Amino acid sequence: MPYIEKPRSIPCASFALGLSCALPCVLLAISQWTVLPFLSAELGLRAAAAFGAVTLSFAGGIRWGLAMKCEPDARHSSELVAGVLAALAGWSALLLSPPLGLILLIAGLLLQALWDILSVEQGRLPQWFGDLRMLLTMGVVLPLFSMLGKLVVS
Repeated sequence: MPYIEKPRSIPCASFALGLSCALPCVLLAISQWTVLPFLSAELGLRAAAAFGAVTLSFAGGIRWGLAMKCEPDARHSSELVAGVLAALAGWSALLLSPPLGLILLIAGLLLQALWDILSVEQGRLPQWFGDLRMLLTMGVVLPLFSMLGKLVVS
């Protein structure tokens, strides 16, 4: 069932709430590069991994929401599986060493974003969601990548 829509612009509430959820990741990345009085580098790294895992699980929830609009078929099943795999990948990332965990989170977030963009192009999600998804994915992935870089060079 295609998604019917007219506006292309991102709704203000979606933009503001999404952006407010990406900002903590930026702060956590800063904690890796400079001393912050309220946030140690170790706590910042652990918090970023947890934040990334929750974000990846949330992205998987989008797949489940999309599956609820479909009749049960192969697409429906693949949406459900993708949602569960995202949550499992996020959880697994917390059990791995920090470099490997960050790599898994980055890869999972990028793959979920790609699938969401493809769903937008297929008309199964609104156009504005693709724009928002890319903006928010970069708002989380770039700080995680920065943290990974700091781990590698240290």
